[in-house]
Amino acid sequence: MNYTTDRQEIGAPAPHDGAARVAVMNSTGTNSRGSAANLSTALAKQGKHVCLITADNAVGNKPAVPGQAQGLSLQELLAGRKVLAEILLDGPAGCQILSTGNTFSNFLLMNGAEQILLVELLSQLEEAFDYLIVETAADTDKGSLQLFQAAPLILLTITPEAESLTKAFSLLRALKRNYAEQPIHVIVEKAGNLPDAHGTFKKLQHAAMKYLQMNPHYLGYFPAPQPQQGSLAPDPHSDHYLEAIADRCCSILETIAPTASLSHHFDELRSAQKLTDESMASAAEADGKIARSAETRTLSTPYNPGGWHERLNDRIALFDAIHYAGMLAERESER
Repeated sequence: MNYTTDRQEIGAPAPHDGAARVAVMNSTGTNSRGSAANLSTALAKQGKHVCLITADNAVGNKPAVPGQAQGLSLQELLAGRKVLAEILLDGPAGCQILSTGNTFSNFLLMNGAEQILLVELLSQLEEAFDYLIVETAADTDKGSLQLFQAAPLILLTITPEAESLTKAFSLLRALKRNYAEQPIHVIVEKAGNLPDAHGTFKKLQHAAMKYLQMNPHYLGYFPAPQPQQGSLAPDPHSDHYLEAIADRCCSILETIAPTASLSHHFDELRSAQKLTDESMASAAEADGKIARSAETRTLSTPYNPGGWHERLNDRIALFDAIHYAGMLAERESER
């Protein structure tokens, strides 16, 4: 399938052997939203071709991206009513934005044709962009965890609040249970200064190492508030913090071999689900054949008068007859 867009040339040579570097980003803090947009903007300012994929439902019933419904445009693309150029939004500094809503979470519930279209879309995005930054929800359901399993790098944004640390720990525990072994790097938001940011990170790192045997790494912190109201543009006062985090993120992603990709991961999920469905269908068909065969044998087997219960009844009747005959003989002899 050829998705075309007049913003980023699909099919243009991309670095890293045609495979975009992928990072999945999750924010657990209260009103902590915009880190993925800030990071995407900072990368775009460095001349990178970046696509921000918002793969969660917006907080407070508001769209994750202003002016766009939650994933409805992607649903229209999967239905064949729109093309990629029509659903990609222009973000700051040339960054482009794709809102997917809960499409990834519901991937295994989609029909086969829609799954194939989504895998092809991801493949096109990986070829066209240098970086894919996926912003996902804090949910730990099976569907959401698929995104974390697909990404070579997981970025976790926390705030100093206890609720944020609790949610972050719950997410790490879910990743541990689902055998997600990718490196996890933590960004601290709304910290008063560097020591406060380190202190917040150390609390999470200590709990993760003690109870989960996981070792998350520190990536940086944002001391300034999140993007200005109604805009994805970052606060100019935090530009140098963003640049530092973007540089570190690039360095980390450069050291990770892109052995897997979103498209490859979801294509494997689709194939595995297809095999499972086919196996279940074959098993159900085999069970049906066995049941029908047993029913046929039951209906077609002739009545056998020599069953064990009838043979037992015959022996009892014979014994009674012999006993009765003996009694008659004794009476006649007495006469």
